[in-house]
Amino acid sequence: MSTHLRLALGGILVAGPASLSGQTAADSASVTAFYGEWFGSTRQGLERYASFYATGGMILPPGAPPAVGRAAIAQWLGQAQTTSPYRIRPEGIAVDEMRFLGLDWVVYRSTLRGQRVPKAGGEPAPFETKYVDLLHRTEAGRWEVAYRMWNDNR
Repeated sequence: MSTHLRLALGGILVAGPASLSGQTAADSASVTAFYGEWFGSTRQGLERYASFYATGGMILPPGAPPAVGRAAIAQWLGQAQTTSPYRIRPEGIAVDEMRFLGLDWVVYRSTLRGQRVPKAGGEPAPFETKYVDLLHRTEAGRWEVAYRMWNDNR
């Protein structure tokens, strides 16, 4: 099989194994730094959080239609926070996989563990949610989320 194999991913051509040799520790560190900055942005509001998505980025929430674009993502997240009967108390996140599909595309799988605390009172319940993100590095060198999907491990 040719090392120049190419994969079609959502209409985007992603370099195959030949390009993976170009991945460096600095590339991995830049993805880790991106997540630190992105998750730290929640204190700055939903629009700031959504700005880490590509202009046409998409979330695929469980049991709901996709939200496409930064404004729709911010709106969906705001509505989800308002209507959720729980407050989330995170206890930790594990990076399950960081797979470079090429120099500018990464699949990032993670698992968030914590407790859901009922807003109306009551005992917290443990949870574990797995996430799959597809990241793209822009021409300016900044990472952005192209797609995000998640669901609970029950």
